[in-house]
Amino acid sequence: MTSPTGTVQLGEPESPLASVTQVPAALVRGGTSKCWIFRQSDLPAETADVERLLIRTFGSPDLRQIDGVGGASSTTSKAIIVDDLAAADGVVNYRFAQVAIDNPSVEWDSNCGNCATGLGLYALHARLVAPADGVSRVTIVNTVTGLSLVCEVPTPGREVPTYGARQIPGQYYPGVPVDIIFESSSWTSFEAEMPTGNPIDEVTVQGRTFHATLIDAGAPAALFDPRDFGFTGQESAEELEQLVDLAPALRAAAAKVMGIPSHLTSIPKVGIVGPPPAGEKGVSARMISMGALHPAIGLTSAVAIAAAYGRAGSVVANAAVSNTESTGHDGGDTLAIHLLNGATRTALDAAVPTKVAFQRSARVISEGTVLVPGD
Repeated sequence: MTSPTGTVQLGEPESPLASVTQVPAALVRGGTSKCWIFRQSDLPAETADVERLLIRTFGSPDLRQIDGVGGASSTTSKAIIVDDLAAADGVVNYRFAQVAIDNPSVEWDSNCGNCATGLGLYALHARLVAPADGVSRVTIVNTVTGLSLVCEVPTPGREVPTYGARQIPGQYYPGVPVDIIFESSSWTSFEAEMPTGNPIDEVTVQGRTFHATLIDAGAPAALFDPRDFGFTGQESAEELEQLVDLAPALRAAAAKVMGIPSHLTSIPKVGIVGPPPAGEKGVSARMISMGALHPAIGLTSAVAIAAAYGRAGSVVANAAVSNTESTGHDGGDTLAIHLLNGATRTALDAAVPTKVAFQRSARVISEGTVLVPGD
């Protein structure tokens, strides 16, 4: 309320309390991300209304997301809207939503392999897909970006496990094994994997020229040579502040070169790829997500790096050391991508890969009802 002097005083709100909507939801951990999964039939029909509901559900804009279900990081402020009515023949359609933390907005135009991992398990758990005897294959299709991938989940005796023993880097507790497979026939969001046809392009920002491999695999990505910034790719988050500050301009400039429509403001993903630590194989990589360095690496970004590795003269191929090591997975090799907290490995089926696979884990953490205020 306002006092006679015009100053604002604390007190009870003058208007009645906002109404509350009850929305069924499940919290699922997939890989190194957490994702809230909502059924399309439980949400409004209009996207704008869904966005308002998600923003309030997650508690944005608030860096702590204290009055919502968000976890105050890019890896824990994610949602999936699954089409629960159209699932058939092992295929599940969905939309992925990256909910902004510091502003009231939702991004729909990117992919998240970790959340797709969680959806693969959830689809079986919720019986959107009937489990097979042995190993169940669930095809996951993002209806916004067109990305299609396959999740393989062990279901002995047609039973869907609630817990498992697979431990992955960046995840303290184990979970249900989920193998996630990307194929080149469906990992491109637009028309061409290499939009310009060049292994390296020049991107000009603020009068400076940067060299990058511009690729559309898993998700559109601009993979920059760290030497143009005075980096190696192995720096700490504090040392990479210049890259984070430049990322919006780098993304916009790279998008223009790639021919990505200007209204798609979250792609391409931006990162740097350099040599691995001394004595190691593969490459070092740091990617940016939601205006900050990604604490691990998104699977779709890892697909882009793996695909670029197969392109002679690319930033990734030029930086790679000792290239690959045998794994026996599908008769292929792995490319080690080093991060500050270790390394992730992508299984490749060829030098120029047509398939990239990851061994991940997932767990359905909770199922229930989210109470969403109408304010």
